[in-house]
Amino acid sequence: MSAPYTPPASDIRPPAAAPDPGMALKRQQHLLIFLTVLIDLIGFGILIPILQSYGKRYGASDWELTMLMGVYSLMQFIFAPILGRLSDRIGRRPVILASLIGSTVGYLILAGADFASHPGVSLALLFFARVVTGICGASFSAAQAYLADITSPEKRAGVMGMIGAAFGLGFMIGPVLGGLATHFGRPAPFFLAAGLSILNFLYAWKKLPESLAQELRGKVSTARASLLRSWSAARGTILAPLIAANFLVITAFSIMTTCFILFTEHRFHLTPANNGLLFGFIGLIGVFIQGGLIRRIAKPHTERPLALAGIVCMTISLILLPLSTPWAGLLGVIALTAIGNSLTSPTLNSMASRAAAATDQGATLGAMASAGSLGRFVGPFLAGPLLYIQPEKYAQWSLWTSALIMASAFLVTQMVPASPRTA
Repeated sequence: MSAPYTPPASDIRPPAAAPDPGMALKRQQHLLIFLTVLIDLIGFGILIPILQSYGKRYGASDWELTMLMGVYSLMQFIFAPILGRLSDRIGRRPVILASLIGSTVGYLILAGADFASHPGVSLALLFFARVVTGICGASFSAAQAYLADITSPEKRAGVMGMIGAAFGLGFMIGPVLGGLATHFGRPAPFFLAAGLSILNFLYAWKKLPESLAQELRGKVSTARASLLRSWSAARGTILAPLIAANFLVITAFSIMTTCFILFTEHRFHLTPANNGLLFGFIGLIGVFIQGGLIRRIAKPHTERPLALAGIVCMTISLILLPLSTPWAGLLGVIALTAIGNSLTSPTLNSMASRAAAATDQGATLGAMASAGSLGRFVGPFLAGPLLYIQPEKYAQWSLWTSALIMASAFLVTQMVPASPRTA
């Protein structure tokens, strides 16, 4: 009887490696956080084209309309470090879930303002709802900390870019949905935003596990969280210039976004539809870079150069914007702005995350988010008075002041060590 055939060693293939359940879980978690932030920002974006007209209906003055827009960022400034610190104590999941419920309530209050018996009551409800949604929107810091929990330090710039991509998509999709929903009645956009938030809550409640290990929870200072306290703790560390740079970048960027529509309407007579297409163009660039490219190019040793390059791009674009003409020049300038912002935001947040201890991710990213929210609150107030300098060169001084602030952010970012320590 012949011996059984034995294949040569070269033909023997090792068994296929079993799929790593840990990697599959991380991919699911990344997707869930992305969807959570995206849906939340779509809900916020729905309000952009309608909130001010809604306020005018109830007799709001121009100053009150400005405050109606700004109070949201003011609440984020106050509560981002608080919710970030809270997520360090009790975990990310409960903070994210509670904030989604709170956002739903806020949107329902906005819808209910249309049914109030007196315009003054309606206006008060609008302000109260903006306070509620601003507080709940501050949970953005907990979402960032969640990603930091489940991502190795060298890959954090890429996943922070996912948050930026969610911002880009949210600001592209939300305003379109808001405009379309008005055909079904004034409160319809707010009911739509509330519906998206509750669906987001149900999805996260069922699918989103906790990311912060039990043994790491509660190992933070019991001191009250605030941006000033976080700044005091950061003083003399790598976090100080990062928080300052984030504030300066977002202040400058907010001046630009406040002036942009007024500038294009005044100088180029662009319609809201034209401006909507321009913002869509900016969003597409942000999604391309922050949603994919940043993962390939951002490494620990390249984060600081990328942040500096992004700030340079934005500084140049802000100098050129008052001198641009439609369409090729204008598109080129805003493309440079979008590229710069897409490079800067995720890399600054990634450097801050890597410089923080594992038990302080929420507090650190909360301080970064709070500084950004303060910038979004301060920027519009700086932009307004500057519009009246040389009215014949409308918005030129606002935009050039924005460029000066952005250049200051470049100098501050230079103070960040080239190779910050990894937590």
